[in-house]
Amino acid sequence: MKVYILTDMEGISMAYYWEQVKGGEPFYPRYRQILTMETNAAVQGAFAAGATEVVVNDGHGAGGPEYNLIWEELDERAFIEKPDSSANILPSLDESFDALLLVGYHAMAGTPYSVMPHTQNSKAWKSFRLNGTECGEIAQMALIAGEYGVPVAYVSGDKAAVAEARTFFGDDLPATVVKEAFASGRIKSLNPREAARRIRSEVEQALKLPKRKPYYFPGPYRMEIEFNTKEQADTLKDNIRAARLNDTTVAYSADRASHILHL
Repeated sequence: MKVYILTDMEGISMAYYWEQVKGGEPFYPRYRQILTMETNAAVQGAFAAGATEVVVNDGHGAGGPEYNLIWEELDERAFIEKPDSSANILPSLDESFDALLLVGYHAMAGTPYSVMPHTQNSKAWKSFRLNGTECGEIAQMALIAGEYGVPVAYVSGDKAAVAEARTFFGDDLPATVVKEAFASGRIKSLNPREAARRIRSEVEQALKLPKRKPYYFPGPYRMEIEFNTKEQADTLKDNIRAARLNDTTVAYSADRASHILHL
């Protein structure tokens, strides 16, 4: 069994504001440790369930070109990769994998009672619609994996992220809620050590279940990005793939799920 683990950072335990998950900020190193701890837990759970190979994708973009994961502390059995762009976001994922795990994930832009919700660009993108349905990074990654027949088998993140994943993939999706948000912007979080214990156990349980159905529907695909301002939308004015719909919205299309972020 081959398992692909895609990590993000906004959905790890304890984190609740942007500077904690942004490279170069003073608190960032502490949250790198939590990310590594929770990722290790997922790796260990996968191997305990019988995985023969585990690939970890260090997918959080706000760390810059450097790794967010502390690779020296990552389980030595896991391979590590980092995407170079959204157009190549799952570099080695192919039909040989049996499951995709999403660790440290967040809800889509605009989600109430969620921790650092956003879709791709937290400062610019107001919403992302795929064939008329608003979605975020969770559904995007699942659809890309679905092109290769790989299902999402598990998600960890805040309460809103898990609820979003279950909306797309079913209420029975195995998941670990590591924190929840309040209207004040504050959170209630598991201790990172407890979060790691639950992730390890729940990943193992998830991968021992019958293989889930991939999230996939065939193209063509039409994407619409609504920006917060006209000036942000103007940055795509010379992009031949982007059609301007109004002051703040552009649209583009793709034939393959793996190309939905090619813009």
